[in-house]
Amino acid sequence: MVIAIYDVSYGQENGLSQAITQSADALSNVRFVEEKKLITNFFTEISLDTGMIVFGVADTMKAVEMSAIDKVLLYEDIEYMRYVIKNPVSGETKTYYLTKAQEEDPKYFKDVDSGIDMEVVESEPLCDWLCVHYGDFGANIELISDKT
Repeated sequence: MVIAIYDVSYGQENGLSQAITQSADALSNVRFVEEKKLITNFFTEISLDTGMIVFGVADTMKAVEMSAIDKVLLYEDIEYMRYVIKNPVSGETKTYYLTKAQEEDPKYFKDVDSGIDMEVVESEPLCDWLCVHYGDFGANIELISDKT
């Protein structure tokens, strides 16, 4: 089924990108176009330096927990784990967002002062946790694929 025909000046990836841009009206319901628009708006906000954008896992999660985020652009294959760690002596809990390499570091799972092992209360992939709990913080989630 042919929806529209467009002429492009380039070949390969540049040509595909140009064709997608030109055909945005015809492809308005295609998720790729929506993702591209979200990413473009994200980079525009960064370049304008309006202070209305947060990026990076640590800063984003702080803003989410403060309910200061309207929309979270979440890479669907993000390789972070969310850990809630409890000190069995003091009862203090901390939340960490760790990569696979950071998970190997014992500083997150041992008390520095006493050397005792901390108790892992929760352990879940960050993507899964956000997809379940985003509404608790008044945020919306937009999943971004690696294809975009």
